Amino acid sequence: MELKDYQRRALDALRTFLDQATIRDHAKAYAAACAVGQPGAYGAAYRPLAGLPDVPYCCLRLPTGGGKTLLAAHAIGVARDTSLNRRFPVVLWLVTSTTIAEQTLGALKKVGHPYRQALEATFGGAVRVYGIDERRQLRPQDMADAATIIVSTVQAFRVNNVADRNVYRDDEELEPHFATVARGADVARHEDGPRRGKPVASFANLMKLHRPLVVVDEAHNFTSTLSGETMGRIAPAAVVEFTATPVRSNVIVSATAAELKAADMIKLPIHLSQHGSWQQAIAHAVDNRAWLEGIAVRDSGGIRPIALYQAQPAREGAEATVDVVKRHLIEDCRIPDDRIAVATGNQRELDGIDLFDPACTIEHVITVDALKEGWDCSFAYVFCSLASIRSGGAVEQLLGRVLRMPFATRRSSEELNRAYAHVSERNFFDAAEGLKDRLTEMGFDERTALEAIVEQPETFEWREDQSLFTQPELPVLHVRDRPDLSSWTPEMVAATRMADDGAGGVVITFDTSAPDDVLREVATAVASAEATPTTAVEAFIARRAESLSPAEQGEVLTLPRLAIERDGQLEIVFPETLVDVGGWDLRQVDTSLPGFALTERPDTFEMDVDGDQVVYNRIDAAAELALDDATDWDVAALSRWLDRTTRQRDVSQPIFLEYCRRVVEGIVERIPLAQLVRGKFALRRAVIAKIVHQRREAGVRGVQLLMTEIAPVLALGENGFSFSKAGYDPRTPYSGPWRPRKHLFSQVGDLRHGGEEWIAAVQIDDHDAVKHWVRNVDRTAWSYSLPTSTDLFYPDFVAELVDGRKLIIEYKGADRTDNADSREKRNIGARLQEVSDGKVIFLWAELDRGGGVARQIDAAIG
Repeated sequence: MELKDYQRRALDALRTFLDQATIRDHAKAYAAACAVGQPGAYGAAYRPLAGLPDVPYCCLRLPTGGGKTLLAAHAIGVARDTSLNRRFPVVLWLVTSTTIAEQTLGALKKVGHPYRQALEATFGGAVRVYGIDERRQLRPQDMADAATIIVSTVQAFRVNNVADRNVYRDDEELEPHFATVARGADVARHEDGPRRGKPVASFANLMKLHRPLVVVDEAHNFTSTLSGETMGRIAPAAVVEFTATPVRSNVIVSATAAELKAADMIKLPIHLSQHGSWQQAIAHAVDNRAWLEGIAVRDSGGIRPIALYQAQPAREGAEATVDVVKRHLIEDCRIPDDRIAVATGNQRELDGIDLFDPACTIEHVITVDALKEGWDCSFAYVFCSLASIRSGGAVEQLLGRVLRMPFATRRSSEELNRAYAHVSERNFFDAAEGLKDRLTEMGFDERTALEAIVEQPETFEWREDQSLFTQPELPVLHVRDRPDLSSWTPEMVAATRMADDGAGGVVITFDTSAPDDVLREVATAVASAEATPTTAVEAFIARRAESLSPAEQGEVLTLPRLAIERDGQLEIVFPETLVDVGGWDLRQVDTSLPGFALTERPDTFEMDVDGDQVVYNRIDAAAELALDDATDWDVAALSRWLDRTTRQRDVSQPIFLEYCRRVVEGIVERIPLAQLVRGKFALRRAVIAKIVHQRREAGVRGVQLLMTEIAPVLALGENGFSFSKAGYDPRTPYSGPWRPRKHLFSQVGDLRHGGEEWIAAVQIDDHDAVKHWVRNVDRTAWSYSLPTSTDLFYPDFVAELVDGRKLIIEYKGADRTDNADSREKRNIGARLQEVSDGKVIFLWAELDRGGGVARQIDAAIG
């Protein structure tokens, strides 16, 4: 399964952290990883595991539906190639419950499953997966010649009472693993009895012997469990967490819901319908599913929409229990029995059924909360909650089931790109509040959660020719008593209409054209025990702003990119292009590593490359060679290892393998091969550093050629880049009081109120020559970029002028305007302006130059 852009970014951040953590202070490694992963508001100061300061510890945050388990499978290879001192690592995969453990174990063992494929591709098929109950099957040789993954619940390792945990008990089946353990090895030993001083043959001790990579799934559930004492008994080489809602973790990357939507991973927005009774909720959910089925048949995507019902637990006073819901579906909604499945702890009617099978007839699934863990049938489109959506608990997990996009592919029928929720609540305001809370608990930021809420009429009467895209409206509010208006401002009074509802209460409607702050004041003033309209009003404001933005009104801002002609075809210039034209060819480059020196001491290996000192803790050499199958290592074997662990995407495997062979042959002339094998991770890092340097030199040559000998052209039309309503990811939305008039989108990304960039944005928005502009947030699917010798360059602002010209602005403080990186970016921008024949203006704006950004724009546009 091909990874999405945000998933690759997550793995790049993990690779950076683990690689840097082996040679630097972990806080510095964390900072370097954050620069790659951009965790946004989740970034903070690095906090090591309690009692384990030397163990690298990080977290990858992805909202529900982001593919956390797939990334975890890929993360094992990343860890092996960066920080684990063995070819075939041992991995302890911790999850929250037995149910998830069973599902994860089944997926990792299943041949052909994407998780399994990711592991086999990394380890050449040499993978063994065990459940914690299968630990007695582990054999020393099996762990030496294949990656070993053990899936367990975290509860199995809780240390409240070690004697009660099987993983800490002496087990004769595991004794062969400890037969050759050195006397000084740091493992738990028997304190008395005939085996005093000998290693305890426990599973936890076995893990400590091998120093596993610990993968923690849904880490926010381990806040009180993932203690230093627990981890100390396992002695992990590194701990990597995956969660949608981190609590106290070192988050190195944070994907947004907008990124997931752009990658076609989730369905958004959610059409929310509130119903007065559970019977009405079911009836409209049934109609909703049938309506979607008619669309899916014509869409030819092989989708069979499924409705998912959350029944009430069977307890006193409960009405819509599982049995009642099923009977209602059969008798009142006329649904055939063979199209309904019940999935609870006692009734497991989905076991053994492939819901993706075209011959499967299941269209309605009833549960309480059994599906909340690991169930991921993306055919689920309609969520019907018969319990209160405000109750939390299982609701957000069940709701997440209907957010997954089938086959991670956007459909041509827009109705199939959205999710649908029917809830039994007192009013829409309660339903909206509950849905917003559930979405934020699933990893959505609050603004995205509000924008995801679209009110659907209580009666499901959509016609085939009726548009899904209706203007947002505020629902009618019913309250028991008329509010006291004595303290209301005239604007608040003008924004509301009140009348008796004929049933002893009062009905309140809102003026949808009223200013945002007035609507907020009214919402606060009319809040009561019966209804709290704040969230519904905020959702309305968010969607109104979106619908009124130039992008939603059809405006498009198109920018040209640089292109060159190669082999008779137009090719967009990317950093890889510049490296290529600069003469990047590993067959011709120097392979010597003059700065590489490996000195063996009794307890460490030291390596110095270009002044960067690397210190490795030395393990027993004989044990390492045995575990790593390295007893027969020669130049060819070490070359193959380097090739496998430092593979370059833009170099063919035969060429890179030959490069690695030449590197090793050159070094073994001065460093013994056996010593080099034991320090192979130091060698690997030196090779990577050398390649990065050589690639950078080639890129610089490519930029020079672009400035002189190569004549670039503008790539326009479909080869250009367009900002439109198709997408914009603000990543960290501006939340201050300023409201721009000309920004293409309703949200403005990555601005701090009062900061330098904010001052520049205000002046751009106020400028008479600017028609529309965009705050260009870097490194998203919807970001405009220009190439440099090493990376992509994301200008801070882009704009269309009233006269049709395009303006690209890079804004810098005075201390950042004269270094090699800045000079290269200025040259690239100037080259774009030069070849545009006046259609594009590139402005390098500076904080203290020319009387502010506005005057600098005046000078640039003439």
